[in-house]
Amino acid sequence: MPEKGEGKGRGTAFNPRVIRVESQSDARRLLEELGSDRGGVLIMSRKMQHAAIAVENVQARAAHIVKQVMLSKGGECATPRDVFLKTTEPVSVIMMGTVGQLRAATRNLSVQPFGLSRLARELKALLEREFPDRPSLKSMPAGRFALEFGGRTLVMGVVNVTPDSFSDPGELFDRAIARKRAIDMAHAGADLVDIGGESTRPKADPVSLDEEIERTVPLIESLAGELEIPISIDTYKAEVARRALDAGASIVNDVSAMRFDAGMASLVAERGAPVILMHMQGEPRNMQENPLYDDVVADISRFLLDRASFAQEAGIDGGRILVDPGIGFGKTLEHNLEIVRRLDEFKSLGFPLLLGTSRKSFIGKVLEMPEDRRVLGTAATVAIAIARGVDMVRVHDVEEMEQVVRMADAVAGRDRSAGAS
Repeated sequence: MPEKGEGKGRGTAFNPRVIRVESQSDARRLLEELGSDRGGVLIMSRKMQHAAIAVENVQARAAHIVKQVMLSKGGECATPRDVFLKTTEPVSVIMMGTVGQLRAATRNLSVQPFGLSRLARELKALLEREFPDRPSLKSMPAGRFALEFGGRTLVMGVVNVTPDSFSDPGELFDRAIARKRAIDMAHAGADLVDIGGESTRPKADPVSLDEEIERTVPLIESLAGELEIPISIDTYKAEVARRALDAGASIVNDVSAMRFDAGMASLVAERGAPVILMHMQGEPRNMQENPLYDDVVADISRFLLDRASFAQEAGIDGGRILVDPGIGFGKTLEHNLEIVRRLDEFKSLGFPLLLGTSRKSFIGKVLEMPEDRRVLGTAATVAIAIARGVDMVRVHDVEEMEQVVRMADAVAGRDRSAGAS
């Protein structure tokens, strides 16, 4: 029997549902549609956004304080079950709550001992980056161009001038064909093209400095005056990067994160070029030999933050650093899937995030498809990456992926008017 005052029709159902809130703009839109007053929108929008923040290297006695502070603000904090037994060994904790609760806890922690004031400064910066009151575009100069982050997702087209590329085996080793491919990518909507002269596929052997220069620099020279988009040089060799920048490239994409050549950091700093720092466990010849991680995302995040700090200490402007978790570079199938699934965690590093999944072997393993039939699998990873907040995708099939990006951006509510210029 219906309760008193309750009708029998479906129209009287309360229809409870979970609301998806991924950003401050989502929260504000929902509250404004509800008819809340302006003051309420500002206050309640922060309460609609929730976050879980992992923190490492916390003194055991400080962990107790963090937990009590979070509880006092209505949030929660997870600690190791044996934290009470630890005295000098640092621990990790996970802080959980609304953005408002986390901000309130941060203010409280700023006056606490045991290094918590420094943690509060890091938390404040993280919350300001991840949950800004108003999203803003960040412009990254790249030669005579500029890359805009915070709006639409940028598309990087891949041009591998190598005889053993897994995606275009030998085809682009012909310079004329490679040049046409780059021009076609620009016409298809690429925001920049990435030119490489040495294969970094698993078990690949390095090529000589002269050979890599011969493969890439003349091609860059021929494209620089014609393309109205930036050119990136895919190399870990400082001299190749130097010659490529002289020829008209404006970005350096270093798969070693500037570890393999001691001269790379000073070169990039001197030229003021944007640099992409990628994670790779080992080197191409051995990177797929039993790759191991404690926590693949945490380990890679730590590595990228360390390399970004190294870059800035070398004189590279932090506003010209991008990071790439390095899909397929020293990772198993499970590692690659987890990286894509948890991509939004890398955004906490504070640098634009690039992802390169295009046609890679983990897609082939899932779909049981050869390289030339992995376009749809790539499209799935690109769409998910955009939902997770990636800033740039590196792809071989620009025409197809540009459509995927436009559609995914529309669903994600990204500003399509901002990008490369």
